[in-house]
Amino acid sequence: PPLDVVFGESPAMRVVRRKIEQAAGTNIPVLIRGASGTGKDVIARLLHLNSPWRNGPFVKVNCPAIPGTLMESELFGYERGAFTGAYTQRAGRFEAAHQGTLFLDEIGDLDPGLQAKLLQVLQDGKFSRIGGETDKSVQVRIVSATNHHLEDEMGTGQFRQDLFYRLDGISI
Repeated sequence: PPLDVVFGESPAMRVVRRKIEQAAGTNIPVLIRGASGTGKDVIARLLHLNSPWRNGPFVKVNCPAIPGTLMESELFGYERGAFTGAYTQRAGRFEAAHQGTLFLDEIGDLDPGLQAKLLQVLQDGKFSRIGGETDKSVQVRIVSATNHHLEDEMGTGQFRQDLFYRLDGISI
């Protein structure tokens, strides 16, 4: 829909729209905050469609919908024989999003053990598939969203502070 329908004309929504316009052209990670149902997914898609990566894929990962035990293979993929049932090689979401946008929806629900692995990819742009011996390089724009108050969760140790600062380049 037209942007004036999505955002309306309130002063607060004009600020959100301005932040989206400013953030879209950068390669700075964006953290979208808001309660469930407030349109975080819509904002992520608008960021992608108005970015230099718009011709690349938009790949969404719904963090709470994927059990923690499967999330690593979902994000990074796996090699044939890496575990029981891995009969073929499978690329993960990072590879699928190469030269596009990876949207990590509800990042506050990400298992603490995977937070360290995600941090490593954000720092180096490299990862290896489960059971893999070589590193893969990706160029991915990261957009994440949460309805959690991550600052509180950092205080309790549920969310890594260093990961927070990597994800919160621009906050909307």
